[in-house]
Parts: sequence; structure tokens; C-alpha cells
Amino acid sequence: MRRDRTSKRAERRRLYTGESYDQARSQLQPDQPPIPAAAPEQRNFEAELFHQILDSRAAFTVCAFGIRRVRPGNDSIALEVESERRADEILRRILPSCEPDGGVYGIPGLRIRQRTKDGIEIHQVGRRTSAWLTGLPSATWKRVETAALETIAEIAWRPLWKGPTAWSDEELAFEQRWNTGEWAQNFQAGAWCGSGLLRRIPLFHTIVPADHVGGYKGLGINGYDGLGPVRWCLDIDHRSGVPYRKKELVDALTDPDLGLPVAPARHLDAIYPPHQMENWIRLDDQARTGLIELRFSTCNHGSLRTDSPAGEPRYRVLAEEIRKRVDATLARG
Repeated sequence: MRRDRTSKRAERRRLYTGESYDQARSQLQPDQPPIPAAAPEQRNFEAELFHQILDSRAAFTVCAFGIRRVRPGNDSIALEVESERRADEILRRILPSCEPDGGVYGIPGLRIRQRTKDGIEIHQVGRRTSAWLTGLPSATWKRVETAALETIAEIAWRPLWKGPTAWSDEELAFEQRWNTGEWAQNFQAGAWCGSGLLRRIPLFHTIVPADHVGGYKGLGINGYDGLGPVRWCLDIDHRSGVPYRKKELVDALTDPDLGLPVAPARHLDAIYPPHQMENWIRLDDQARTGLIELRFSTCNHGSLRTDSPAGEPRYRVLAEEIRKRVDATLARG
């Protein structure tokens, strides 16, 4: 690979992953895409992890979804989490636990496989899956896990991630009941989309100058056969006067080298009155298995004003960090 072409690809990869230039360059391989696609089991795992990351956030974050950087590989992914609060939200959502009546919460079969000074590695037992949660000291990850254990003990549930390495009976029953039918097959068919978005989360703060990005996995919509594609609804909120950069984000997501195999879904009718959807963009793939719904809006959040009341210093600090990040994104052009 020519030196100048390698440098350009490394610089472009940085926008998608948030890595440093040296990190991005070191990951480039000859005749391989700059951002590799995950292997099948890893892809399904990452799609579910993306789903849980979307659903786990309860407040504002400096970076999109509280993830500063990602480092994607074929058989693993590393996510740099921005704060202890965000780590707590994510672990409480993904670590599996069991109610006395057998109900399972979290990602079935998930265990902590390794603990190092750089973070923790999670995986699903018996499957070729791996994700590293990094960005915080090992003591912080231990403290967050201990807090989750204490909460589980208070409500008399069982922490399945602390049990045997094999799947528990409750997890096997949950998997058989909920993750083997038509809905599960539909989700797995579109898992490339959730996994692909997880691997490109930093796009939502390196290209988009938004104060807040939220989202959820939506239900199917008219315009497709059967259950339709897996639908990821992403709400992208800006303060007044800040440009949306819709075209730049769409160009990045549809880029033939670093993006996803999606294009504007012009075949779909409006869900709501057209004037309410003038800043909505929907992207899907040719096989109609994944749908990305981008919803741009302007919303001046009172809790993120830099002149918040003196009794809310945390919000003032958060607001200033978000403002700096938005300004840096705008300056990047």
C-alpha cells in the first residue's frame, strides 16, 4: 500500500473510530477494508451489545453513547468508556442476572473473561465472541461490578455472571424461548447493521456537532415484507445555531470504503406528516435487512446550560465538556 494512500486511509479511519493516527495506521492491513466486518458470531454479539448500549444510557454523555473510541477487529472489539457513571450503566444492563422465578436479565451467557489494568473482556460462553471495555482504571471496573453485585443481592436475585463458566439452566431456557424464533432470526439477519454502527460510534461526535445522541431499536414500519429490516432509530439533537451536517454523516455512513452497505431509502413513505420528517433520513441495504433512521433536531437542553444553578456543578462541567467537543468538531470542518 502506498505511503500517501495509507496515511489518508488512517486519517479517515480516525473519524469512524476516534483512534489516534498511529493507532488507526497500525490497524490497516493490505487488501483489507479499513474497518473490518465482524465474524458471524461476533457480529450477532456486537449487535446485541449495541442494542444494550443504546438502552442503558440514562443521562447526557460527552461523547456519543458515552463511548470515546472503538478499536474493531474481526473477532473482537474494544470500546473506550468515558466515565465511571457510564460504565455503571452499561454493566448493570449487560451482566446477566436471574429473578427467583427464573426470569433472566442482561445478555444470556455473558461472562467477564479477563480483568487487566486496561479494562475487562466480556464474552459469551461457548461462542467466538469478545469485547473489551476500557478507558478506566481496573479499580474502577471492579468497583462498578461490586456495586452491581450489591444491588442484585439487595433484591434477592442471582448474579449469573459470577456462576459457573457454562450457561445456567435459566439462561438456556431463556435462549430457547426468546432467541430461536422468527424475531431472533430477523435480528440476526440484520446484525451486520447494529455491529457496523457499534464499530463506527465516534462518527456521531467526530463528524456530527450534536450536544446529544440517543436511540433505540424500533419496531417494523410499512414498506417492507414480513417483519422488515432491523430498525435503529437515532435521535441527534443540536443546540440553536449549530449546523446539522446531515450530508456529511450520510456520506460517511454510505462511504464505499469505510461505511456500511446502505443507501437512502427513498422507497419509504413518511411515518408522520412530511413537515415533521423534513430532517429525518433513512438508510437501508439492498436486501432490506437493516434500516438506520437518522432524526436531526434542535433542542436547547436547560440542564446543559453553562449557567446552570450553583447546586448543579456536575451539569456545568458536563455542559462545558460537550461545548468543547462540539467546537472541536465544527473546527475540524
